[in-house]
Amino acid sequence: MARHIFHIVRHAYCIIQIKCKFKIFLYKNGEIMGRKILYATDISKPSFRVLEELSGLRNIGFEEIIFLCTMEKENKTANLVLFEQWKEKLNNYGLKATIKIDPGSLSNSILNARNEDRISFAIAHFNKTSCGNSNVRDLVKAANAPILIVDKDETALKVTSKGLFERVLFATDWSPESEKTLQCLLGFKELISELDIVNVLHEKLTVRDLRQLMKKLRETRKRCLEQGIDTEYHLYAGKTIDEIMLAAKDYNSTLIVMGTTPKQSFKDIFLGKPSCRIAKMASVPTLLVP
Repeated sequence: MARHIFHIVRHAYCIIQIKCKFKIFLYKNGEIMGRKILYATDISKPSFRVLEELSGLRNIGFEEIIFLCTMEKENKTANLVLFEQWKEKLNNYGLKATIKIDPGSLSNSILNARNEDRISFAIAHFNKTSCGNSNVRDLVKAANAPILIVDKDETALKVTSKGLFERVLFATDWSPESEKTLQCLLGFKELISELDIVNVLHEKLTVRDLRQLMKKLRETRKRCLEQGIDTEYHLYAGKTIDEIMLAAKDYNSTLIVMGTTPKQSFKDIFLGKPSCRIAKMASVPTLLVP
């Protein structure tokens, strides 16, 4: 009987390993492990700026990018021509490129591509003003991998020598999701010039709690410095979304990075997760790690 139970437990453990394997293969010990990038868009004639800002991904192990066109038949021709031109440019960067067509919703198309191609990094390029918080949440769920949210209006893209990862703002609440996000972020260390760690206070802290918080900030900064990333930490106080948006403006961030933390209040049930709301509202691109 004991042996039978042992085999059941061992079998269950193997199943758990298999289910978890997909979620962790992107980053392990601070190194990028995945190989495929998915670029999905439902806008007509997107510009190449987004991918140009991410050209450094080749240097950290990515080998292939999949262009996913989700437009209806009558509107997709122009995009397909663009994608063919982009393939040549990406070949010069050392990235293989393929084109897929899936005329459905952006989230469903990303889900289909994820299941078929085992993507490890997704880019959703769409018109954020015409979608709600639930749309962003659906995209995160569909990708099940770090997903970069980029607005159709690309005026907030800051052209720099290192692209989107030039000045990164990492918003943390010390949750397990934030720790996972930090591990993912360290996988991009070769692309990051400056990292600002931001924590938002929601209530007045005791002296003891403040000391513990400062210790966490110093330890997190030290971890990043040891990886060769120029890092500073900052404390803000107020509403999470407002303060993170303010911090991004204060430090001229080129990218906001957040974990998709659990809903924190009854109000969030109706308004959506703070990370998804920031991705919807922020002018700069936002990288969400599920």
